[in-house]
Amino acid sequence: MDRAVGRPTKLNIRTLLKLTDALRNNYSVTDSCKWAGISTNTYYRHLNNDMAFAARVNYAIESRNKVSFNFDIVL
Repeated sequence: MDRAVGRPTKLNIRTLLKLTDALRNNYSVTDSCKWAGISTNTYYRHLNNDMAFAARVNYAIESRNKVSFNFDIVL
């Protein structure tokens, strides 16, 4: 039975949403990590070891320059 020893990670869904939102809005990695409440070491550790995290972060960074329009008309 292999269990992780030590403190649980601060990276949860709320933190991930804050981080990706900041990255999507052209904040730097350092500023995004500060906004989300995690260290840059935590960010890079998860970026290198967690493929789902890396995919979400990369998608947020790639969608920085994309403009979305909402054409829903509410009457």
